[in-house]
Amino acid sequence: MAEQDCMSRLGGWEGYRVRKWRHEPRGERRWLVIELEPLRQAQHCCVGCAQVVAAVHDRTMRCVRDLPVFGDPVELHVPRLRLA
Repeated sequence: MAEQDCMSRLGGWEGYRVRKWRHEPRGERRWLVIELEPLRQAQHCCVGCAQVVAAVHDRTMRCVRDLPVFGDPVELHVPRLRLA
């Protein structure tokens, strides 16, 4: 658990926390893969009208490249929420 807290502080992904992370060999490089999850207390706002929305309609996973950490390339796995 302490490792996840340290990784969360390192990244600073607002509204998310690190669920888990791992190193993954890809060809000749080692990648750092970080899986994020939304904070439970975070409010979800509609990007169109900026209103707070409680219901989540759908959830998909996005894989996003981020800045390197200690020389390792980083890939974030971020759940994307569609709000009802």
